[in-house]
Amino acid sequence: MKVALFQFATNAVGKVPAVFENMLALYLVNALEKAANLKVMDLTPPPREGEIISLTQVLTEREVRKAVENVGADCAIWGSLGFKPEGQPFISELEVTMLAARKDLETTVSSRRFSFDALRGDVRSANLNVEIAALVDLVEEMTMAVVDTLGLDVGQLDLGRIGEGLTFSDRAMVYFIYALRIATDPESKLRLYLKAISTDPYFALAYTNAAQLLIGIERYGEAMRLLLRAQTHLKGSDLEPVVLNLLGVAALHLGMWDDAVKVWRRSLELRPDYVEVLCNLASAHAMRDMEDKAEGYYRQALSFREDYPLAWFSLGRLLDKEERFEEAGMSMRRYIELYPGDPWAYYILGTCLAKVGKTDEAEFALAKATQLDPGGEAGTLARAELMQLKGSGHEN
Repeated sequence: MKVALFQFATNAVGKVPAVFENMLALYLVNALEKAANLKVMDLTPPPREGEIISLTQVLTEREVRKAVENVGADCAIWGSLGFKPEGQPFISELEVTMLAARKDLETTVSSRRFSFDALRGDVRSANLNVEIAALVDLVEEMTMAVVDTLGLDVGQLDLGRIGEGLTFSDRAMVYFIYALRIATDPESKLRLYLKAISTDPYFALAYTNAAQLLIGIERYGEAMRLLLRAQTHLKGSDLEPVVLNLLGVAALHLGMWDDAVKVWRRSLELRPDYVEVLCNLASAHAMRDMEDKAEGYYRQALSFREDYPLAWFSLGRLLDKEERFEEAGMSMRRYIELYPGDPWAYYILGTCLAKVGKTDEAEFALAKATQLDPGGEAGTLARAELMQLKGSGHEN
């Protein structure tokens, strides 16, 4: 079930309420995804020029309804944060009003109120003190309310996972929120993530976010060193498979194929249904022209998550390379159903259809690729293929 989480309106402006607002949202997303097994679409707007944008008015039901339709969510959560004493610079209490509703917002909107007195901060500064254990309790109450509104089975909740991967250090969490939501350039983000890790050496998400950032800017050696440190501190934790997955990615980029495969297999021992790792193993074997093993890993990933787009795309590309054009076309069609608008998928589908003599369908797919990517590589290749098809004597 997909849940659209909207930004909560606040009655105070400043770094303390802004940081706490994002802190609460982070723990709530974590709880809904890990404890309640829901897919959360966090619709909090990105920061502007290094400043978090505050919402001063609660979103109307009509605004929420329109947004839910646009993003394809099944339900919505929104509301307000009332920092107290109202109008005073020093915050000592908070009242949370949470609104929740199913997709059909003509039904009654659930409204719940929660009190939180484990927050201290001065809106004139960035100083913030939060009892994280109390915050987890607040998020647990909010999660239970959401589950009740959605009519889900409370017995299926795994409340022990609410704070999984996060921290009980408010100082570390402040660094993390600044890295995640406020800092804009990679170096500043990295510095803040490392400060969070220095404050709490067991802060799993700080490690994985910092490692993903380093991999994204191609600093693979630094990513590997950080991940090896993380592995030492997080061994036996629920996020150890994630650390191992990223460690494998860094190792592969450094040309350490055997080491990458070894740590990915270790990750799978800990979490056999880790589809991202299965796809990484498939890709690694495809690089070595071990197509049978690669296909097996892709199909294993799809056996766990039939709606995983990357596995369908990569499998289709592999089958195309093996000249199994009918099967490749079927994989690409499924990928397009799950992830429409990718010109490469239409290009590969078009070439596969052309190879099996389905020229009309091939022309349609290739034309779609050129339409989606008129000046890019996929569009250019599709245009050339389309011209060749039409020049072969086929009449529309």
